[in-house]
Formats: sequence, structure tokens, C-alpha cells
Amino acid sequence: MSWGGRGAQELVRLTLETYGVRCHLCGRLGANSADHVIPRSRNGSDALANLRPAHRRCNSARQDMPLDEWFRRHPIRAQTLAPSRRW
Repeated sequence: MSWGGRGAQELVRLTLETYGVRCHLCGRLGANSADHVIPRSRNGSDALANLRPAHRRCNSARQDMPLDEWFRRHPIRAQTLAPSRRW
């Protein structure tokens, strides 16, 4: 099964609704896609439990890299996770 079309759009919507819009790859707000925790190329499923919010750019950069390798290369800084202040 390919990733795309209305089925994928619905899974993205459900992912963002369930987990919020903080990108699990960079820690910033504004996620607009669903990233597969276990990539489809490594037999990961399209189940909601295997999806997390991500920016399209982060998702594309990760490709099918294992998460442990991603976070070694791109550690999330604590300041990224702090709530933003708007004065």
C-alpha cells in the first residue's frame, strides 16, 4: 500500500489531533505531517500508534533513518521545548 491520497490525509489529521502539533523530530511547534516512528521501508505500519507529528521538512530529512540515529545527529535542545512567550 502506498502512502498518499485521502487515507494518508486522514492519518495526518488524526496524528495531529491525537498528539498535537509539536514536531517529534525537532521539538518545535507547527508540525504539518505524520512521521512513521518505524519507517514503512523497515516494515513499519500506518497505524496511529506508529505515527507522530513532524514538520514536512524534518520528516523528509529523516527519510528512513532510525530514530536513535536521528537524535544522535539532531539532538533536541531544552530551549526548543520551552513554551513560547508572546508579549
